[in-house]
Amino acid sequence: MAYEDLKLKAEEIKNILKIEDIISSYISIKRAGKNYTALCPFHAEDTPSFYIFPETQTYHCFGCGAHGDAITFIKEYENKSFMDALKKCADMAGVNLDLKSHKKPKEIELNESLNKFYIDRLLNLPSYHKVWEFLKNRNINKDTAEEFEFGYSTGEEIEKVLEDTLIEKEIAVNSGLIKNDRDFFNGRLIIPIRDNNSSLVGFAGRLIENVNSPKYINSQENKYFKKSKILYMYHKTKSIIQKNDFAIITEGYFDAISMYKMGFKNIVAVLGSNLTKDHAFELFKSTNKIITMFDMDKAGEKATISSIDLLFEKGFQVAVANYDAKDPDELTKKHDKKYIAEILKKSYKFHEYIVDVKAKDYDLKNEFAVEEYLKEMAIWYKKIQQSNRFEIMEVFSEKISEKIDREKDFVKKVLIELSKNLKINNIKINESKQKTQITEKEIRYDLGKSFIYLWLKFPEYRKKIESVQEDILPENPLREFITSLKEGKELSQIIEDSSEELSQIISEIWKVDYIFEPERIYSKLMKSIDRINILKKIESLKDELKNTEEPYIRANITKDIIKLYSKLKKHGGNI
Repeated sequence: MAYEDLKLKAEEIKNILKIEDIISSYISIKRAGKNYTALCPFHAEDTPSFYIFPETQTYHCFGCGAHGDAITFIKEYENKSFMDALKKCADMAGVNLDLKSHKKPKEIELNESLNKFYIDRLLNLPSYHKVWEFLKNRNINKDTAEEFEFGYSTGEEIEKVLEDTLIEKEIAVNSGLIKNDRDFFNGRLIIPIRDNNSSLVGFAGRLIENVNSPKYINSQENKYFKKSKILYMYHKTKSIIQKNDFAIITEGYFDAISMYKMGFKNIVAVLGSNLTKDHAFELFKSTNKIITMFDMDKAGEKATISSIDLLFEKGFQVAVANYDAKDPDELTKKHDKKYIAEILKKSYKFHEYIVDVKAKDYDLKNEFAVEEYLKEMAIWYKKIQQSNRFEIMEVFSEKISEKIDREKDFVKKVLIELSKNLKINNIKINESKQKTQITEKEIRYDLGKSFIYLWLKFPEYRKKIESVQEDILPENPLREFITSLKEGKELSQIIEDSSEELSQIISEIWKVDYIFEPERIYSKLMKSIDRINILKKIESLKDELKNTEEPYIRANITKDIIKLYSKLKKHGGNI
């Protein structure tokens, strides 16, 4: 199906479905006038900022900016590809959707074809081959190898695939599948990497002999393969994560596979890099509860702390698994499922883990070391405080007092003093609060913001303020907003069609969570608009004065200008 035909089909489907019916089948919604509101499913919040607009068949979250139609909602909520979401909507609407002619990008098509060759090569190697010996040592048999699509490269596969598919060699080179005119993964176990929507976007190649080369190599990054956005196995496990309402995060491919085989199928792995904000965003669609299970070494500790920092900032509940093996892969070989389940059940709360793991860096028998340790703990105390997780602060202080053998009240007092002047830049909650503290001043002395604030927060003022003639205003977001209102656009349409500047102002004002005196803002707004009208009239009269020679007319115009300046003085101040 051609792209334009696909667009037409999508419009046909959206015209049949009601967005409020689609979204209400996933989350609880409430009517709000002509529209509906709900707690946003895409970010953590206590006050509804997610709006559904039946008239335009769109939704918008004023908290996180999530926006779209019924197809977009299913795509984002269920972590589906656009095509899968479209197909689901087509089924709901009873529309026949022929996707047979829809073509995959050539890069993905090449990966899929090459993967079949790699798999076939592995499955036809004799059981005594070195790659099968390697897999047997990992407790991976033929069935598991097939389930995870493992393959093997002899260096010949890529040329055969290019001959069979007639795909240009340049695409293979640009994808990093060919280096120095040979298969990049030659002689390695192949682990295919699918993105979060199941498209095969790249490969990992695992060395199976001890030679002077990197143990793992990955496809080079391109527009489809970005390690910072992909979690290994997430395409396979996201529905299980959603059902269990928590995810286990590991470092390596075999860590995740071993845990999955053991029965812990709500598992993912990072692709040899730190957890990123994009990973966190994807996971948040399925759960806000995470257990980290990184390697039990110094690098693993560092990765754990980094992940806690990121996940805590994004509103996750985080725990840390503590176990007696170097990594989860080894753990599954040493212990049974019941034992590992108990380990997961007894996972550290993140704040307890921080207290313990950071204590290893200090000699806590030394007073100076204790002082430095407390300075580091004060940073986390501040983060916890700024995120309003007050219930944690008490436990955190108590855990530190046990660790350094000091009274809890003393520790708490020290943490409060040390954290007073700390600035934690990555805590977004704090940033938004600081912004809110100056919002009233911004609103009162900004014509556009005061107008939009009254319109959004106080519908009873809409008729009073919508009479403003937009042509008196300079080219700015307010003029754009008023023009859109007079064109009969709903708020969802305005957001969809507006400039980035106007969209940002609407979102910022929507997030103001306390009420300013509307009459004071309205009074200031009307004075500002009167002032603009007066200035416009003065400019117009000045133009007349330039073009008039008649003394009598010039005298009258001058009198009118003086009167207007006198009137302007009564308004005082700036707009």
